[in-house]
Order: sequence, then structure tokens, then C-alpha cells
Amino acid sequence: MAAGGGSRRLEELWNRRLPADGLGERGFFIDYGRTHRISLSKNAVPSRFDNPFATCWTRPGALAFRFAEGQSGAGLVEALRHRQWRGAIIGPHGSGKTTLLESLKPLLCAAGREVLQVALHNGETRLPCPVRATLASRNRNDRLLLVVDGYEQLGWLERFRVSRWCRRLGAGLLVTAHSRVRIPTLVELAPDARLVQQLACQLCESDERFQAIPLESIPLEWVADSMARHRGNVREVFFDLYDRYEDLHRRE
Repeated sequence: MAAGGGSRRLEELWNRRLPADGLGERGFFIDYGRTHRISLSKNAVPSRFDNPFATCWTRPGALAFRFAEGQSGAGLVEALRHRQWRGAIIGPHGSGKTTLLESLKPLLCAAGREVLQVALHNGETRLPCPVRATLASRNRNDRLLLVVDGYEQLGWLERFRVSRWCRRLGAGLLVTAHSRVRIPTLVELAPDARLVQQLACQLCESDERFQAIPLESIPLEWVADSMARHRGNVREVFFDLYDRYEDLHRRE
């Protein structure tokens, strides 16, 4: 497909007005941590449902994790079992670690694990007090699996304590981190441009309000360039796609 034809096809597909649910009257909405100014009218009120790359469609758990060839959720759970339920999911920011966790949770529960999950954010260098109290107890529970999303946030002393508490309780420990930690690596994530391109098209096909966009209408080179600029952060690529979608709408 010629470059011009692909661009026109993309604009044609993305310019279609969709039903709106309303977002207020001030002309602003916030998505992906960004504030956007929009033009409102009585006949067409933009909403999050107007854009397939809005947070409601791309947040962790909303979009199913895509396993690499030869890999599966059941296989990762089995590998974790062989590691005495201790493992780390490693990958850069926005590479799908939390999404993978959400995909594994039902399988972990089906395997008899009692999942206790904690999501840590910037500046949270200790586990929440209720979780620390549970781990500090002397009630042995070899079915417990502590899942720490954002393990790198913990200070070294807190990591030592968490590891010691889990061993004393007989509990498992599954974590996500940006780089390798002193826990056996379960899997390392490194999404490529082709995968992100396929995910973008999947998002456009996931709801009847969005018309399917063929792969060639989201150029692989554009996705690769966005990934390079954002150091492999898929969420940031979706931010770019969100903005591109909005820009195309404004050209109507």
C-alpha cells in the first residue's frame, strides 16, 4: 500500500464519529495522566469511548497478555512451582509485567495458591502495614503466595525482611522488577514493534463501536520509532496512538 493511500485509509477509519456518553461541560478530560482540551457541542460530546487507546481499554488486565511463541500461562505457573514458588518477572517500564500478573492470577489460584498481591508505586519503600503484619506472624502457610508488583521500590532492608518472612512462613514470592533481583528470574519481557502493532489493531477490534483497522494502516516503522523514543515502554506508545487518533479526529 502506498504511503499516501495508507495515511488516507487510516484517517478515513479513524475519523468516524462514535456514540458519546458525555464528559461534562468544561471541555477537558484526563487520560493517561494527560489533560486534553476538547471542543464540545450539543450534537457530539467526545468521551473515552471515542478512542480505542483510552485508559479503560489499555489498563493492566483490560488487554489480555500475549505470550511469546512456545510460552503459556500454565507453563509459567509450572516453572514457578519448580522454583518453590519463587520467581521474578523482569522487564522495562510499560513492558507488560502487570498485565502478565493479571493473566497469571487465576491460574495461580487454580494451582492452590492463596495470592496476596501488593502494588507499589514511587516512594513506597515498605510493604503496607497489614501485609507486613501478616508476613511477620508465625502462622506457617505454605499455600500463601506474596505477589509484589514494583519490587524495585522496596529498600534493600525491606527486601531482606520480606524474603526472610516468606521463607519462615513457607510462602512463595512472585515479584515484578525493572532489572534482575536476588530472586530466580521466571521470565524477561521485551515486546517488539510487531507485537505492539498487533495489540493496537486488537484494541480497535475489541469493541463494536470501533471499526477494525488493518495492520498496514498502523505502519510498523511508526510503531518502531515510537518504541525507540520511549525505550520500549508500550504504555507510552499507546499514549502516542491516543494523541494521533485525536489529531486525526480534529482534522474533520
